[in-house]
Amino acid sequence: MPDNTPTTHEENAARLSQAGKCLRDIEAGRFQCDEEKPQPTGELADEPATPEAVEQDTTEHHP
Repeated sequence: MPDNTPTTHEENAARLSQAGKCLRDIEAGRFQCDEEKPQPTGELADEPATPEAVEQDTTEHHP
């Protein structure tokens, strides 16, 4: 379980309220969600994800 799990009804309600606000902002085109994590350096959002190449196993196996 995450360390920041809400322990009270009030904490849970506040997180749900914030999540709803984030969803409304995203729907309206505003991306101001406080919980959004910054991307690690070297990764650009506009670059397509490249699938990892699978190398052929050229090792000879003898039974």
